[in-house]
Amino acid sequence: MLTKNTIGMKSSKLGNVIAFMMVTAAMSSCEKIVPSDYEGEESGAEHNVVLRVSQFETIPFSNTTRGELGQVCTRLCFDIYDENGAKVKYINQKQGDESFGEASLSLPEGDYYLVVLAHSSTKNPSFATKEMKVTASGTLSDMFWACESLHIAEDNVNKSLTLRRIVSMVRFIADDGLPEEANELLVKYTGSKGTFSGITGYGTTKASQSVIVDVEPSDENYDFYMVPRMDNDTIRNVNIISRYNDGSSATNFTETTIESIPVRRNAVTVCKGSLFGGKSGTKGTSSVSIVIDDSWDSGIEFYF
Repeated sequence: MLTKNTIGMKSSKLGNVIAFMMVTAAMSSCEKIVPSDYEGEESGAEHNVVLRVSQFETIPFSNTTRGELGQVCTRLCFDIYDENGAKVKYINQKQGDESFGEASLSLPEGDYYLVVLAHSSTKNPSFATKEMKVTASGTLSDMFWACESLHIAEDNVNKSLTLRRIVSMVRFIADDGLPEEANELLVKYTGSKGTFSGITGYGTTKASQSVIVDVEPSDENYDFYMVPRMDNDTIRNVNIISRYNDGSSATNFTETTIESIPVRRNAVTVCKGSLFGGKSGTKGTSSVSIVIDDSWDSGIEFYF
């Protein structure tokens, strides 16, 4: 199982990868990003590596400590990097595939690093070709991750994997009514979102972000996921706009600003208060109580 400090790698090899990433960081702005769109296992080759997702180290809302694969995610991504950090192979799977949860492949002898993601987004993340950096595509879902070393020699490798949740959920519960014509919330903030290190599973950006949350009049809460940059993180200048969007233009109804919201990996931050009282353009500051829920992990409370 991975740990926070070693994530299952030998420290010397991890140092080599980090050094390599520092050299290639200057090139990242023009780095080609490869979408992970290959589905299924390799064919026409004798497999010497079998990777199997065996459990999720998590406490989901049902309060069970282990989740069944199909109940937790609909997509799996297995990405292999060589010891210099260059991506050499990947396999993607979808729920319903015969081998969902188990990947078989062939690798030459040598040392490699494995990054595995489990998620339920409509698209797979993109992986940098020469950096272990992952960027989520589309709306971010609940996401689980593992990073481990692989040593390939004469004997076949059979590896069971435990995946850890790397996201935080932000949940808004309004004590006032959503405007009747609103069909989405636009949430803007400064902080991390869906780009993260494949080595650590932590977010790597601190920038202006935008998230669209589809809403219905019957909704009691409004949620979105993000990948924190550390176990305990903060998103700032959070602006929540209710609006109607017909696909070509949007009409704003209300606008509320929250100065900062604490977030934590594997935890739900619940924000309760008046979210729809401010007219669009006024940027009224809402009196909102914030609690980090313990439905996933042990909780703390935060008020401002």
